[in-house]
Amino acid sequence: MLCHEVARMHSQANDAYADVELVLESVRLRVGEHIGAFYRGDDERDAFVIPLIGEALAVSCGVIYVCDRESPEAVEKQLIAEAVDVNGAARRGQLRLIAATDAYLAGGAFDPDRMVGFYRHAWEESGRCGYPVLCVIGEMSWSLRDCPGTDRLLEYEALYAKQFGASPMITLCLYDLERTRGEQIFDLLRVHSRVILNGVEMQNPHQIDPGFFLPRDTHRL
Repeated sequence: MLCHEVARMHSQANDAYADVELVLESVRLRVGEHIGAFYRGDDERDAFVIPLIGEALAVSCGVIYVCDRESPEAVEKQLIAEAVDVNGAARRGQLRLIAATDAYLAGGAFDPDRMVGFYRHAWEESGRCGYPVLCVIGEMSWSLRDCPGTDRLLEYEALYAKQFGASPMITLCLYDLERTRGEQIFDLLRVHSRVILNGVEMQNPHQIDPGFFLPRDTHRL
């Protein structure tokens, strides 16, 4: 299937679910958004992510959370403590919790194309299970590890934005400011359509075309 045909199908699907929103105290997340969430420490992350997962499940979104600082089992316990039916959602194919080492760093290395394919498959599988809107939450602290390919983080973020910008997905990339390379923070701001800082959503005046961060000789789009 040609790339422009895929983009057209994604755009039509996005339009069909444009009214789906995830609403928390000071945040309103919409289909098609690729959001950079910046915070400090695990507690601040959990105070945002755990309610977000519960809200996404409640409005019949599929959810995939790739966690790094905590194990999937620890996240599951937090969700259960908040009365989220984790086992039921997992059985229905609505919820998937996975460690970053089994996703971003599968095989001991990071490859942007492989990871985009991973999320494309996750979205397709979510739709087959009856959840056409997928909430993707990825904790990005794995990028500090000394593994091959982690220096391609910005390339990955840009490729993801290009591939899924018109898809019925709500995407949050989680960045702990204490575990993010200082020289990358401004570029990470520029590659996301919206930003959440300290739990508050805001427009991103620094956003630029994500293609700026892709290799000039790329033929993937």
